Amino acid sequence: MGLPLFDQDLEADADVLATLTALHQRFSQCSGIIVACPEYNGQATPLLKNTIDWVSRLAHIDARFGNPFLNKPVLLCSASTGWSGGALVIQNLRALFGYVGAMVMGSSIGIARAPDQWTADGFQFDGATDSHIEVALSALLQWAAQSRQVSESELLSA
Repeated sequence: MGLPLFDQDLEADADVLATLTALHQRFSQCSGIIVACPEYNGQATPLLKNTIDWVSRLAHIDARFGNPFLNKPVLLCSASTGWSGGALVIQNLRALFGYVGAMVMGSSIGIARAPDQWTADGFQFDGATDSHIEVALSALLQWAAQSRQVSESELLSA
């Protein structure tokens, strides 16, 4: 079962809670998050927004669960069929993930005219785009490693 459209009336549903708990655990266990979302009329996909709404809600439903996004490094990525490269959705996702407590990286990855980048061998970008992607991913990995080390040292000293 996938998650239904967010509805607080469904918070006590056993199937919803089982799905939500498993998804919450996946977010909680990761050291960093890469969010890749196409731009739909300048907005995030409804599925992504619904997922974040449900996962962020579990701590309010059951006190045993914390906020899986709190201080978690997040790299935002998007693509669009037009010129924007997903810049509008990146702005909206920055606000959404900031609101739920994530540490959104300053750099993001946006691919304009995405269909034009596709070849028989997959996506082919120019050197500048390839370099930007590598730098952004490297920064996320470093930030996630540092974040994990701080969390582990805080736990050891507690």
